[in-house]
Amino acid sequence: MSNRYWETRSKSQNIPITSIRCLMIALEASSIQLKNVPAIINNLISAENAYSSALATYESSTLTSLKDAKTMQANIEALIQANEHLLKTLMAAEVELPSTLLFSYKSRDFSAIQTAGSYKITWNEQVEFYERRETGNVSGGNIERTFVNELCRKYGAAKVSHKSELHDLNSTLAENGSELPNTLAKTLRIRTAWERAEEKAQIRNLVIERKQHVIDTGNSMGFESHITEMEVEGEQEVIISLERFIDEQPKNATKSGMDLGFKF
Repeated sequence: MSNRYWETRSKSQNIPITSIRCLMIALEASSIQLKNVPAIINNLISAENAYSSALATYESSTLTSLKDAKTMQANIEALIQANEHLLKTLMAAEVELPSTLLFSYKSRDFSAIQTAGSYKITWNEQVEFYERRETGNVSGGNIERTFVNELCRKYGAAKVSHKSELHDLNSTLAENGSELPNTLAKTLRIRTAWERAEEKAQIRNLVIERKQHVIDTGNSMGFESHITEMEVEGEQEVIISLERFIDEQPKNATKSGMDLGFKF
């Protein structure tokens, strides 16, 4: 009777996956696929796209007119909202971890169960014994070990770039959070200045129209017009004097007239 026999042994490996976002970066250049991508990742992608779009729109804004100032105000407000949403989503993506990660690798499926600070992958191997001692021969588990080594290597490499990228992104978002309100306040001041300038322009145009209307009406009625403009207590005052002779005979001619005035 042979004293050689095989026993099934359970093997496991803990992979220190602490960030789903980092994991997604790690798998970008890997043949490993994550089958149950958490919703927070899709939310993060959407938030990043919205932020990029809002930033590009804001950076193309100008302040050369009242219309531009209104547009920039709206663009800054949209960027502030996108900035806040991305920051919250980014923070959630760093802490929200599913209880199980399902992977696909070389036509095989693998489950990783969350444990304290890592995910555990477990598989079975056949170990040969002789006279109750291991011979060193192992059957099975090759694809599992290859998968674990690949995942550990990819995730470890991604952690360095992810840490730097996360730091830069957080710094940018925090800086935006403090600077954008100031930029918005400045834009509002510029918008107000444009509104006042346009209001003054509208008033000036209205004054010109009214002056011309009074003069034309007076001329049609035989009046001669004289215009006097002066500044009174910081306001511009326009006085239009209208007069005409009420008797065409020189010796009996008398003048009749009126003064019309308005301020702006």
